[in-house]
Amino acid sequence: MHEVTMCQSCGLPFNEEHKHFIGIEQDGTKSIYCTNCYRNGEFIHRNISMEEMIELLIPILGREIGEEKARKEMTTLFPTLERWK
Repeated sequence: MHEVTMCQSCGLPFNEEHKHFIGIEQDGTKSIYCTNCYRNGEFIHRNISMEEMIELLIPILGREIGEEKARKEMTTLFPTLERWK
């Protein structure tokens, strides 16, 4: 399996700055999800829809790039992430 470069639920990049957010599976292996989305082998927001997740994250990413741009980027990115396929 190839190395995952971002959380496959929220898109958080797994770069040097954020690598400490990479989740761990129950068997001790690296997860494809970050600790903001996934802990102890399960999603924190188990029943959230992709659209609800986008709305939850818009204020956070919006502080950096503006809410309109954040919504557009996440609406494009999220359907490509494993959790939302």
